Amino acid sequence: MLHEIEDLEMERTRVSGRPETDSAPPVLAYFELAVDGDPAQYASRLRGVMDAVLQIAASESFDDDDLPVGTVPAWFRGVCRDGASPEPFAAAGRDRYSARTGSQPWNLQNWLSRFDPDLEVRGWAWWDLTRAPDGEDRLRLWADTWGEPFFAWEDLRWLLYACGALTVADPVLTKPQVWAAEVSV
Repeated sequence: MLHEIEDLEMERTRVSGRPETDSAPPVLAYFELAVDGDPAQYASRLRGVMDAVLQIAASESFDDDDLPVGTVPAWFRGVCRDGASPEPFAAAGRDRYSARTGSQPWNLQNWLSRFDPDLEVRGWAWWDLTRAPDGEDRLRLWADTWGEPFFAWEDLRWLLYACGALTVADPVLTKPQVWAAEVSV
């Protein structure tokens, strides 16, 4: 799946605010997650990383060995495999990710490379973040997967756990009316 520069800029706009209901694709996927602590703080962390990485994806050359990471929040740089000491919420999320997947934390440059607009490795695009209807500590990350039931999303799972998720459920495909009925965080 290609992510053109214009698509990345539109995705970045959705990170910063709720998209218009009539702009939704025919099918969306959501990932239900439980968070420890204030959902608004979790949302701020998640949106902060996504905003930074989409800005890098839309403006930097992925031909260089290392992408600039100065705009990526320091706590996220710290939780990645090559990072220094992570914040407690991120360290706990990193441990939950490893326990759930059996994988090591992602290397920051490797994770950033998934956002290269010329590659077809990222199978999702940010749509919105809402409160799940069944709980105060539950959120739903909504993504456009172009209607595909199977898509690459391990990079997203890493991000969701690194931001401090307690659990991240596998994706569910549904009609956009379900998203439209929920409240954005």
